[in-house]
Amino acid sequence: MDISVIPVATLAIMLVAVSISFANMGLNRLIITKMLGWHEYRSMQKEIAEYNSERMAAMRSKDTKTLERLKKKESQINAMQTKMFKPQMVLIPITFIYIFIWPVLIGYFPQPVAYIPYLGAVPFFYWYLICSFFFGTIASKLMGVTPIQ
Repeated sequence: MDISVIPVATLAIMLVAVSISFANMGLNRLIITKMLGWHEYRSMQKEIAEYNSERMAAMRSKDTKTLERLKKKESQINAMQTKMFKPQMVLIPITFIYIFIWPVLIGYFPQPVAYIPYLGAVPFFYWYLICSFFFGTIASKLMGVTPIQ
């Protein structure tokens, strides 16, 4: 396929989505580092993931001894989750700034901006959501912000 046939709007919106995703994840990581420390954050992620995995396995096998032992650790895990949630709360108002970009972009791209085989023409809103989810997932994985599983 010749790349010159791809509309400029399609690529422009992809570039905007990539830029916002990486800026957001970079800012997220910076806030986490300043508020908690990156190594502490990753350590808490790992401990919570291990706790959840062990808890699910104990629930499936109906292992009451393990569930009782894990129940004692539940308040510590909840405290960690609360501590890890604080940087996210700082980031929420900052991400609302991106909403101001929408009216400009919607006005600039009133026509469909992409074409997906078997689905047809895709308007700006849906194309941006697709790109945003896709590049947001990639950015969070590359920056190490996603939970450890």
